[in-house]
Amino acid sequence: MTIAHTPAGAASAAPAPARVDLARTWMLRSPLAGGLDTAADVLVLDLEDGLPAGRKAEGRERARRAAAESPVWLRISAAGTRDGELDLALGRELDDRLAGVVLAMCAGPDDVAHVAASLASGTPIVAMVESAAALLAAPAIAAHPATRRLAFGTGDFRRDTGMSAERIALSWPRAQLVVASAAAGIAGPVDGPCGPVDQARDAAMHAVSMGFTGTLALQDAAIAGAHAGYTPSPAEVDAARSLLSATPDGPVDGSYAPTLARARALVERAEALAAL
Repeated sequence: MTIAHTPAGAASAAPAPARVDLARTWMLRSPLAGGLDTAADVLVLDLEDGLPAGRKAEGRERARRAAAESPVWLRISAAGTRDGELDLALGRELDDRLAGVVLAMCAGPDDVAHVAASLASGTPIVAMVESAAALLAAPAIAAHPATRRLAFGTGDFRRDTGMSAERIALSWPRAQLVVASAAAGIAGPVDGPCGPVDQARDAAMHAVSMGFTGTLALQDAAIAGAHAGYTPSPAEVDAARSLLSATPDGPVDGSYAPTLARARALVERAEALAAL
């Protein structure tokens, strides 16, 4: 199964709920960058870390121009900060040309509420958890009605906590985001950037094993590997369908129903991704 690559205009178009909930790759791209085409599922113009302090106004103007061509996703600075408020003002100006926002440095549900109240009703919000305090607030952030997904800001989280990039070190915070998302009934969280491009597929497969369903990305070269890792393979889909169509020869135990549920979820995700 393959997912058709989409240009930036399509990737960032005003999304149906399926695109927000299913998107595997979220490309963070500075609006100052020369080209905005991407093979990622969603292109996000990064008004936070993607812009030097002295070029914020220029970056917002470039984002404004990009929105004239096609609705855009914006990564906005922390709620309540000067840059965050200016980013929200741009979002209000764009109105239906704003496809959604990725909220950097989300500290808690009040930040989500502030952003939601500042933008058009129903604007999708992906809340980035990037600190120890935010991780402890993750269940409340995920449960806010305006939160569509959580995203893990691994770089800032590691800076805040002193944790290394080793998988075992980050397994507990990753698990917390997965559990918070599941408890809130929202799509699985979005992982931090995969690291070296040649490790994109392996990083995606590890994240999938943890319960993540997507990743942030910084380089287009990582997209193919990330898509391969986040998309159920044909063999996995065939095995799941065989299990669902089989009739047990004898009695089953308590693991049978959960196994069927996981198989059904895998097939449904594969079919939904194929239609993305």
